Amino acid sequence: MPVSTPIEKAKDVAAITSVIEGMANCFDRGDYESLAHLYSDHFEIDYSSIFGGSVLKKTREQQLACWAEFLPGFDLVRHSLSDFKIRIEEGVANASCSVLGQFYLGEKVWEVTGHYQLRLHKRSNHWRVFQHSFFLHSENGNGDLLQIAKSRAKSHPPGFVKRRRAQAAVIKFLKALENKDMEALASVWADKAIKDMPYSPDGFPDVIEGKANLIEHYSSWPENAGEADFTSHLRFYPMVSPEWVFAEFNGEVEILTTGREYNQIYGGLFHVPDGKIQYFREYFNPELFKFAYALDDHFRRQAFLGKND
Repeated sequence: MPVSTPIEKAKDVAAITSVIEGMANCFDRGDYESLAHLYSDHFEIDYSSIFGGSVLKKTREQQLACWAEFLPGFDLVRHSLSDFKIRIEEGVANASCSVLGQFYLGEKVWEVTGHYQLRLHKRSNHWRVFQHSFFLHSENGNGDLLQIAKSRAKSHPPGFVKRRRAQAAVIKFLKALENKDMEALASVWADKAIKDMPYSPDGFPDVIEGKANLIEHYSSWPENAGEADFTSHLRFYPMVSPEWVFAEFNGEVEILTTGREYNQIYGGLFHVPDGKIQYFREYFNPELFKFAYALDDHFRRQAFLGKND
C-alpha cells in the first residue's frame, strides 16, 4: 500500500473524528437519514454490556430501525464524547472514545458512562463504521425510562420510520405483482384507496376508487402476465412528508395473452399513511401499454377487459 504522508494521516484522523462526532450528533437530533451515511451496509454491533446478549451482525437499515424504536421516545438525548484515540493500519481505523449518555423523559433522567470502540474503513473516499461496540462503566438514574421511551416512539414514530414504512409498502406492492401474489397485493391497500392513471388509454378507467375495486382491477393479472420484474431498478426520491413516496421503476413483463414484451418506465406517487397505500398516481407511456396488449386488435382488447362481446 502507498505510504501516507503526515498531512494525509492527519486528515484521515480528522475525518474519522468527525464521523464519530457526527454519529453522536445524529443520535441526539434523531437524524437517521444522515446517520445512515456513517455506517457500512453491514456491520457488527455490541451493546451486550448494557442490554445483555452478544455481538450482533446487522444491516445498516436494521440497526437504524432499532435505534429509531426508542431514542425518539425521549424528550431529549445528549451524548458527550471525549478522549479520542485513533490508530490507522492498512486502511482500517481502530478508534475509541469516552461517552456520557443522558436520556431525559419528563422530570427523570437516565445516565450511562462508558466508551465506544469502533472500527472504520474507507469506502468511496469516506470513512464508514463497520464495527460498533459500547462498553458500560456506570449507570445512574432510572433505566426503566427505556421501556417508556419505546412505547412513546411506537405511538408517535419519527419521520424516518414513517418513510421506511411507506417505502416498504411500495416494495411489497411491486413484489406482489412480480410473484402474482394476489393476497399480498390486496393487503397493501387502504379501504378507501385510490389509483389515479392520468395517461390511461382511451376506453380504460383513469381513476379506480376503493380497495374492493382495486382488487378486481388486478384480478386478471396472473392470467395476463408471465415473468415480471418491477424492482430491479427501483429508486425512491425523498419527499418532505415521510408518508409520501415518489418511486421510479422499470416494468419488464411477458404478456401471455399477446406474446409481446412490455417494457415500461414508471413514475409512481404514493401516499402511504400507517403502512397502507391510500393513493397511487401512476405515470406511464400509454403507447407502450397499447403495443404490449395489442389494443388495436379488437378481440385482444375485449379479452384483456374480460368481456365476451
